[in-house]
Formats: sequence, structure tokens, C-alpha cells
Amino acid sequence: MSEPRKTLAKGLIFVGAATLIGNGAAYGLSIIAARKLSQAEFGALGALLGILIIVSTLSIAMQVVTARRVSTAKENRGEVEGQAIRLSITIGASIMALGLLAAWPLSIAFTIPYAAVAMGFASLGFVVLGTGSMGIAQGREEHLRFSFGFIANGFGRAGFGILFVLIFPTIIGVSAGLLVGCAIGAIVSYLIICPGTWSRSLARGGAAEFGHVAHALIVLFTLTNIDVLLARLFLTEDQSGEYSVGVLLAKIAFFLPNAIIIVLFPKMTSADSRRTVLVATGLTATLGIVITTFSLFFGTLVIQILGGADYVAELGPEAWLFALEGSAFALVQVLLYARLAAQDRRAVASVWIALGILVALVVGWRHGSVAEIVTTVVAVSLVLTAAGLLMDVRNSVRSNGERRDLVPGSGNETVVPIEAAE
Repeated sequence: MSEPRKTLAKGLIFVGAATLIGNGAAYGLSIIAARKLSQAEFGALGALLGILIIVSTLSIAMQVVTARRVSTAKENRGEVEGQAIRLSITIGASIMALGLLAAWPLSIAFTIPYAAVAMGFASLGFVVLGTGSMGIAQGREEHLRFSFGFIANGFGRAGFGILFVLIFPTIIGVSAGLLVGCAIGAIVSYLIICPGTWSRSLARGGAAEFGHVAHALIVLFTLTNIDVLLARLFLTEDQSGEYSVGVLLAKIAFFLPNAIIIVLFPKMTSADSRRTVLVATGLTATLGIVITTFSLFFGTLVIQILGGADYVAELGPEAWLFALEGSAFALVQVLLYARLAAQDRRAVASVWIALGILVALVVGWRHGSVAEIVTTVVAVSLVLTAAGLLMDVRNSVRSNGERRDLVPGSGNETVVPIEAAE
């Protein structure tokens, strides 16, 4: 096996194991909460987690921007890393402050206690620091350090969430656990990956690049989480609890291929990224087929594990639909990341269109049952996946005969004809 393939294999193993542990702990929290909380409270928790996942795209954007800038930096890499940490702290503090204001209308709209929403936003402020640190390890392609940081963040968040829900079996108890766990996880991650890293200034163009990436990811994660919020608005409280259990499976299918994106994203910033995108797409699609097929034949078992016996009769036959939804959105994520790596600002438009169509269909027509909502989401996700694949092919054809040179640390991209470059 060649050295690049060995490095790729080791990265996928290390990061894959870390994401399984971290995300597994998160699903463990949801599984335990489904058993400790009433269906109505678990429905509220599902809506809260949906809100937090949407807002947490700011932390993921911080990781993406940091990884891209670190991977393309040369002599000034230390300064780039310090600027990233400074920016992450600034953004984290802003989330905490604005979250105190946003928590009130959200708590009323989705019938969630104010304290739970406010603590949830506060926990995300710490998450941004953790993902900023992980972005540094990702950009350096230090997969082992990244893995330890990911485990510290994910396991800290979920571990304290589980501890608190066992002691205080309410949605406020879960939120308090998330806050404590996220704070500890972020600090540990920083100490593992980049202790002492700091800069006196913010990067030039960093805020603008962060804004673009955050915009793209917020739209993507709104699309992938809006269904649980719509279910909370249109279905009964018990039905929204059922939908929240089904969404657990969709999230497994969506987040399980994360290691592929994490390992391959820095390589997507290179001039010759087409092969990397094909590898990432193929691996993600294969994993999605496996998850969906397993859920088709063993849906009852999957729902039994995720939510318990109370949810099996209603959700068992529909489990594969939630798995297909998550798998399709995972492919959309790969294709969007490829465009972000190339700093293509047009790809986000298709995600906006898909979001608008989904909301219009559910609000205006298909919101009478769990099945109606999930089948609508599946249809939209598959169409968006096909559109993303077509867009990637067209972009590859359009860029044939050109090379993209990233100006290190500038956030800018220069397209140079290959003939001229040579």
C-alpha cells in the first residue's frame, strides 16, 4: 500500500473510531432520555436539540474555516492558528449573549422551558472553542490529536448530559448537563491540540469567510433539522415524540460518514481535488446504502434500541425512510463541503431552494402524520442529492483546463489557466 493510502487509512480509522465514540455517546444520551422523560418532554427535547444543531453550524463553520486556512498556510501557520482561536472565542461569547435573548421567543414557540433553551445556547458558546481547536488539528492532518479532541468534546457533552438526566429527569436537567459537559470538553480539547495558542489580532478576511461558510452550513443544517421542528408544530405531542425517535436514526445515517469528510476535506483544498471528491462521495454513498438496507430489514430492532418498545409499532415499518433521509443528506453535505473547499459561493442557492420547497410542502399540505412528513423530506433530499451530483459534474467540466491556486491565509482564490501556470 502506498504512503498516501496508508495515511488515509490511518486517518479514517482514528477519526472513524473517535466519531463513533463521540456520536455514540450523544445517541446514548438521546436513548436514555427517551426512557427517562415522558413522550411530551422528549418531544420538547427533540425540538431543542434540533434548534441547537442548527445553531451549532456556527461551530462547524469555525472548524471548516480553520481547517482550510491552516491547511493552506505556509510560513505563518502559527499566527493563523492563533487568529482562529481568537475568532472562536469571540464567536462563542456572541452566541452566549444573543442566546439569552433568542431563548425567550423560542421557548414560547416550541413550548420548551426558557432555562433549558438558554443553557443550550450557552453550551454552544463553549463548543465553538472546541471546534476551533479541532479545526487546527484537522488542517494539520494530525488525525490522532483531532480524535482525542473530538472524544473530549462529544463524550464530555453527552456524558454529563446522561449523568444529569439520571439525577434530574427533566429537560432542564439535560440542558444543565450539556452546559457543564461542553465547557469541560472544550477546555480539554484546547489543551490537547493547541495549548497556549493565541493571537493579538483577527485574520484579515477571516470574518467574511466565516460568514460565507456559516451561511452555507446554517442553511444545510436547517434543512436537515427543520422536519423535527415542523413535526413539533403540526403533530400531537406524542407523535412529535415518535418523530424525534425516528430522527435519531436519520442523524446516525447523517453523522456516521463524518470521518470521511473530516479526513478528506483538507485535500479538497488542493488544485487537484476531483479524485478526493469522488472518493468521499463513493464512501459516503456506500455507507448510506448499508445503513438504509439494514433499517429496511431490521427496522423494528433499530427502533426498539433507539426509543424502546413504546415506539416500535408505529415507527418500525418506517425506520428505513429515516435512514434514507439521513444518508441522502450526508451526500449533500459531502458535495457542499467540496464547493466550500473550492470557495464556490453558488452551491448554497440550491440548498435554499430545497429548504423553501420542503417547508412549503409540509406547511401547506403534508403534515397530517409522521409518515407524511418523513416521506416529503426523503423526496426533497433525494432530488437535492441528484442536483448536487449534477452540479459537481458541471463544475468539473467548467474548470477543466484551469487550476485553482489558494492564496495561503487570505481566504481568496485565483483561477489560473494550466498553460499559463506551467
